[in-house]
Amino acid sequence: MSKHLLRDISNLADQLILIGNRCEDAFGKAIESILARDAESARQIVEGDSVIDALEVQLEESALKILALYAPVASDLRFIVAAIKINNDLERIGDIASSIAKRAIDLDCLKPTSPPLDFAEMAQRTRVMVREAIQCMVQRDEQRARALMAMDDKVDDLNRKILASLEQRMAEEPEAVPALLRWANVARLVERIADYSTNIAEDIIYLEEGDIVRHAN
Repeated sequence: MSKHLLRDISNLADQLILIGNRCEDAFGKAIESILARDAESARQIVEGDSVIDALEVQLEESALKILALYAPVASDLRFIVAAIKINNDLERIGDIASSIAKRAIDLDCLKPTSPPLDFAEMAQRTRVMVREAIQCMVQRDEQRARALMAMDDKVDDLNRKILASLEQRMAEEPEAVPALLRWANVARLVERIADYSTNIAEDIIYLEEGDIVRHAN
């Protein structure tokens, strides 16, 4: 590997970590804003999404430049392919964090309604998954990535419980339906973030082992 290619791949990895950290932070703050009914913080998250979008475009341009300049092969090529895919998943996590923040703004305008019983646990487990996905990237640790993939089942279970409880509450509290519908939307959004974290873990396994595990089950 030439020193220039090594430098550019290292810079690409740094860009991925920066985007990942920003996305985790946005998601965590979005959850805090919706639980605290803090519309002002939620608006800041929505406004900050443009920064993540710009970083995503910048990273993709960097990756394409490396492909054009060096025509990398083997593990270097796998890294760049994985970086492009992970970059896309991270940008989607950022977008979803913004969508959660928008629901927080909506809820602030409605009659106060308690969040679903298991929501805080689901959100916390999902944030751990996002953090683990970033650590898998940093360490290029396929075993840690496999452990991360196993975490998704519990988030899926919690999502099903939350949606079932919200359906029951809608029948019992018709006046709260507008707020409860937004909570149902937020639960689905959190579950999608867990899915994108799982996608990142799958890409780390591809990067390190060359195995495509997505849709394997």
